[in-house]
Amino acid sequence: MSETEILRLLREAVTAADVDPYLAKLGQFDESGPALVDQGVTEFLTQLVRSAWERGWAPADVVQHARRQLESGAEPLLLAVIAAEHRAYKAALVDPRWKDQLTDVGITRPFPAFELTQWSAGQRLGRYLALHLTVELARFLWTLPGLARIFPLPGSAARTAKRAGSAVDGKMLARIRGLLAKAEATEFPEEAEALSGKAQELMAKFSLDRTLVEAGPELPDDSGARRIWVETPYVSAKAQLVGAVASANRCRTVSMDALAVVTVVGAELDLQLTELLATSLLVQANRAMLAAGKHFGHRGESRTRSFRQSFLMAYAQRIGERLEAVTETTTEAALSEADRDRLLPVLSKREEQVDALFTKLFPQTVTRRTRITNGAGWHAGLTAAELAQLHPHRPVSR
Repeated sequence: MSETEILRLLREAVTAADVDPYLAKLGQFDESGPALVDQGVTEFLTQLVRSAWERGWAPADVVQHARRQLESGAEPLLLAVIAAEHRAYKAALVDPRWKDQLTDVGITRPFPAFELTQWSAGQRLGRYLALHLTVELARFLWTLPGLARIFPLPGSAARTAKRAGSAVDGKMLARIRGLLAKAEATEFPEEAEALSGKAQELMAKFSLDRTLVEAGPELPDDSGARRIWVETPYVSAKAQLVGAVASANRCRTVSMDALAVVTVVGAELDLQLTELLATSLLVQANRAMLAAGKHFGHRGESRTRSFRQSFLMAYAQRIGERLEAVTETTTEAALSEADRDRLLPVLSKREEQVDALFTKLFPQTVTRRTRITNGAGWHAGLTAAELAQLHPHRPVSR
């Protein structure tokens, strides 16, 4: 028995229709040399994690997708392997946004080493189950498709890389988060949407103020991308809602329905703001959809699925229109004539930067048209969106 044999066995197991014979063979190896099996498992899984990074995945992407595809017991194993894989990188050579994702999924320095025997003991798992989870996780990582790379690979980021606006965004972002938290908590649709409208007003003004501060002979290119993972079902309709929020905040989107993920491309601050509001509105839209109840046809047949799909599409369209109106009104109210003369060239330049990155990441995209199959759902969604009192000067009830 050698580590090479163990690696070969693991590679064969992830592509086999029946993994039981391979698990049995690993068990035999394990009886005579568990330390050698541990070494092989660690090397194999960390190689697969690195391969995922090279195919465009980032930590939050892998964890989000794994939660939908794997047994719950596999997530702790995935996090442990990701942490161990990051021991190879100097902190200065990891992009700050990548570090933020590690923190968000619960991985922080110092990154512990990984050993299957020690890990399974800490999880109180039997050896066979630990090996079974190992193969399941390996299968998942092996089959990940390629994604557009939106961050530098860990270990290759520039030492001088800094996250745009990180030193001055905290207070305003906290205010916006507070408004959206209240919007998600209230049971009254009018209040929720008035709070969301106020959040969009603050977002638009905040972004304009920052753009004016940065206006100058040379506009730094801080365009980037983020991925927002949406819950199934009704992925295409929810992606349209994300797209509506993104458009109101000068961002562009691409949806991959098979993975239930939307990639948003824009300036760094606009990306942060879009993610905040889109995530909140997805919660609010889902609540409004469920509140509309189930739907049945004239003969009593269930039409709930088409009703809800159409509901969310109508909601996305109308909310998008209203967010755009808030942005336009805020822009007009916030700018003097002199500011407008300074701002327009900057916004034009930033749009060029975002478009250039979008084309680089997605050189081939297809615009898709979606048919409305349930008129009742469409009108119900419009009605729900009309309850969205997004005018920024409307008082919010308490």
